[in-house]
Amino acid sequence: MNRRFFLAGTAASGLSLVATGTALAQSAESAQALVKQVSDAVLTLIRSPAGQSEKRAEFIRIMDQYADMRAIAGFALGRYARTMPNSLKGRYVEAFKKFVAATYVGQFSEYSGETIDVGRARAGSNGYLVDTTLQRGTQAPLQVGWQISDRSGRPLIVDFVVEGVSMATSQRSEFTSLIGSYGGDTEKFVEYLESKG
Repeated sequence: MNRRFFLAGTAASGLSLVATGTALAQSAESAQALVKQVSDAVLTLIRSPAGQSEKRAEFIRIMDQYADMRAIAGFALGRYARTMPNSLKGRYVEAFKKFVAATYVGQFSEYSGETIDVGRARAGSNGYLVDTTLQRGTQAPLQVGWQISDRSGRPLIVDFVVEGVSMATSQRSEFTSLIGSYGGDTEKFVEYLESKG
């Protein structure tokens, strides 16, 4: 993952997120407020002097609070979501969270004073898309759209888009390719995620 997408991804709580068939978020203001809360929480965590294990645990807490993690994890499986045994799904969701936390917390050292400006929220068929600008010092600003939905009953992050590219779709492609390399064996895939988290 290159630095551009890492920075954008962590700005959006480090998640490669999506949920299909999402409902309209409660309001533009609540969507913007959610993005602001997550931005502040993640930037505070980045600057924290805590150790790696503490940061990973806090990162997972942030994800659980502000993102629809079950839907996100399910989407990332692609076609394999239908064939994964129910007995394995709980392990997978937990491994997914730890994998995401390990991936992004391990790269927090790449940050050098970035800030996130929250812009307008636009209503669409899948909820609200909140525009943000990632300010990167001497580098050109990066535009990131955060997809917010209240399908779960409250506004939550379900995807984000960097320069027209859905991070959720990118994650799904990566995971389905990896599962395919295991011959479709989702248990081996989960074991791989567990080894990385």
